[in-house]
Amino acid sequence: MKIKLLDAPILKALLDDSMYFHDVMNAYGIKTSIAFNLPAAIYGFVYKGIKGNYLLVLNGNINYKTQCEVFLHEIKHIISDMPNIGYIIGLDMQHTVLETEHMFV
Repeated sequence: MKIKLLDAPILKALLDDSMYFHDVMNAYGIKTSIAFNLPAAIYGFVYKGIKGNYLLVLNGNINYKTQCEVFLHEIKHIISDMPNIGYIIGLDMQHTVLETEHMFV
């Protein structure tokens, strides 16, 4: 099943400022951090902790619209991939099937 989060009202609400980014994060129960020391090629990533909590890290050097899209892209990983795959650690994964099937459309 394809999840169309990028077409969802939640993205529109984020982009037109009718919903604050932190409200969205809290609604999903996900701790989100903006990192300004990530390489330009890394837009963001998600990490599942031992207790089952998620940490979603976004690159602070990309524009707000892209941050919103990356946030929803990482949410797709939480919804679609994490329950099935479990624990993933990877570098240079941007060209893997796991990443390309969730690319922004």
